Amino acid sequence: MVSILITSANRGIGLEFVRQLAGRDPRPAHLFAACRRPDEVRDLLTLAAANDNIRVIELNVRNESTYQFAVEAVSNVVGEKGLNVLINNAGVKNQEGYAEMSRESFEEVLDANVISLLRVTQVFLPLLRQAAWSSNLQTFSFERATIINISSILGSISKSTGGLAGYRESKAAVNMLTKGLSVELRGDRILVLAQHPGWVQTDMGGSNADVTTEQSVSTMLRIFSAASEKENGLFLDLKFPMQICPY
Repeated sequence: MVSILITSANRGIGLEFVRQLAGRDPRPAHLFAACRRPDEVRDLLTLAAANDNIRVIELNVRNESTYQFAVEAVSNVVGEKGLNVLINNAGVKNQEGYAEMSRESFEEVLDANVISLLRVTQVFLPLLRQAAWSSNLQTFSFERATIINISSILGSISKSTGGLAGYRESKAAVNMLTKGLSVELRGDRILVLAQHPGWVQTDMGGSNADVTTEQSVSTMLRIFSAASEKENGLFLDLKFPMQICPY
């Protein structure tokens, strides 16, 4: 029985993670659905009302004043068992090309997608370490302790087609951050993955995207459950059996 926290859990991929994980067998003991305005997320609150393992908590990844409350809310529930899984799902996407991208827009994307991701990971790292070292599992696995960073194939240097300035760079940085974290946390046996969710039919991906949120999350959960030390630090495609995305 694991505990899982998902950022930006109020819609799209994040909400679908909560929905599918809540119905999993065996189901997680605790599902922390983090979002900026927990009083205004009707779909998430409805889901939480029907599943007693879901807890909706406030966490604005770009506002560090919300961090301590979120950490305390999780810690008070999980206790000495710690937090098993952190899914860094929050992020923003812009539409500017390189010729018109402003400093302010570039900084906003990097702050939301990279700096905030790292800062959130840092504040929950003590709980992740606690879960790792209190677990009966000795090998790298989703159930022991895992950090999952939602990335994108648009961050692939070898596959770049231009456009979306800032967003592409932010996802390439997420992949590098994932690798660096995997090296530093190897001694704790904390699994760290970067995951491409596919081109998904969300507000960000648009209605013409290739896969539904249900298909994307279902495949990602299969990947996470099967991931081991061999995948630690890798950037994974939305395919099962697992494949590495081009960097």
